[in-house]
Amino acid sequence: MGSAALYHLARRGVDVVGIEQFSLDHDRGSSHGQSRVFRTTYDDELYVSLARESLRMWRELESATGCDVLNLCGLLIHASQSNQRFTRTLETLAQVGLPHEVLDGPEASRRFPTFSFDENTRSFFAAENGFLKADQALTQFRNSAVDQGARLMDNCTVQSLHPEHGGLRLHTSTGNVTAGRVVLTAGPWIGRLAKEMNWPLEVTREQKVYFRVHEAERFHPDRFPAFCEYDTAFYGFPSLDGQTIKVAADHMGDLVDPDQVDRDVGEEYIAQMSDWIDRWQPGTVQARSTASVCLYTNTPDHDFLIGPHPGNERLLIAGGFSGHGFKFSVLVGDILADLAIDGTTRRPIDRFRVDRFL
Repeated sequence: MGSAALYHLARRGVDVVGIEQFSLDHDRGSSHGQSRVFRTTYDDELYVSLARESLRMWRELESATGCDVLNLCGLLIHASQSNQRFTRTLETLAQVGLPHEVLDGPEASRRFPTFSFDENTRSFFAAENGFLKADQALTQFRNSAVDQGARLMDNCTVQSLHPEHGGLRLHTSTGNVTAGRVVLTAGPWIGRLAKEMNWPLEVTREQKVYFRVHEAERFHPDRFPAFCEYDTAFYGFPSLDGQTIKVAADHMGDLVDPDQVDRDVGEEYIAQMSDWIDRWQPGTVQARSTASVCLYTNTPDHDFLIGPHPGNERLLIAGGFSGHGFKFSVLVGDILADLAIDGTTRRPIDRFRVDRFL
C-alpha cells in the first residue's frame, strides 16, 4: 500500500519520500513473493465494486509501465452443496452482473481435467480473475515513482510521529524527516506507530507451499486457473515457473509478534497441503519444492482501515488488510493520494473508518 501511494502521489506531482524499515523487497511482511490472488468474486457488493475498479487501474499501470503484472487465467471455486459462502457469492455475482459460469462437479472436471469432482461438488468459473505478479507490481510502483521524482529511504525505522508547525515530524533511525502530511502503511507494525488508536488487530503467521508437479505444462496459466475450495479456504495458483504450483490455507495461521516470527514452514502443514491437492487433483504433486511465511494483519470484521487519524487529519492511515488487500493496492494508493491532496475521495470508504473500533 505504501508503494502504491508513493506511485500515485509522485505521478500527481507531489514531493514525496517513501520510508521502509527493512531493505526493499524484504520477506518479513505481507507483500513479498511472486503471486497474489486477484478476484472479483466476493459475497459483498462493496468489495466487488472496488475489485472491478482495481482491475481497470492494474491495466492502466501496465500501459504506463509496459510491464505485465496481472494475469486473468480465471478462478475456479468449488464447495460442497451446503456451503453458504458459495451460495452468497453466486447471489452477489448475479446481482451485480459479474460474468461467471456455474458448473456441476463432472462438468468442471471435464473443463479442467486435472480436477476430480463428483456430483456432490458444485463449482463456478470466473474468467475475469487470476493472479497478480506481486513482486513485479511493487517494483513497477517504486520505479515509476522514482522516475517521477519520488525518493526512497530503506533500512530506516520510523520510531515516532509528532505534530510540528502545521505538519508532522518523523523521528527515524537515520534522522528526522518533516512532512506536511504522512501516509502510514506499516502493515503488522501499524499499531506501534499509532498506539493511541488501540486497534484490536491480530497478526497471524500464514504459510505457503510450492510443490513440483507432474506434467507441468498442464498447469500453465494459459490452460489452468487459480483455484479455491470454500469448505476449507485452501487455494492455489497455476505454475509461474513451469515446474511448481503454489498452495496455501487462508486465515489458518497462529497469532504472532511481527518481530518474532518462525520463518520455517511446518512439515505437518506441508503434508496437509499435499493431501488436499491429492484429494481434488490426484497424482498431481511430486514433492515439496520451497515454502515461505507471510503475515496477515487482521481487523475483527476483516474490513480495511483507511482514512485520516481522528486526532490529526494530516496523518493518513491504511492498514488491517486482513489477508485480502493486495489486489486493491493500486486503488488504495490512489485513495490515499486523494486524501493527502484533497482531503476527501469519491470512493466509498466509510466502512473503513480508522476510528470505528474506538
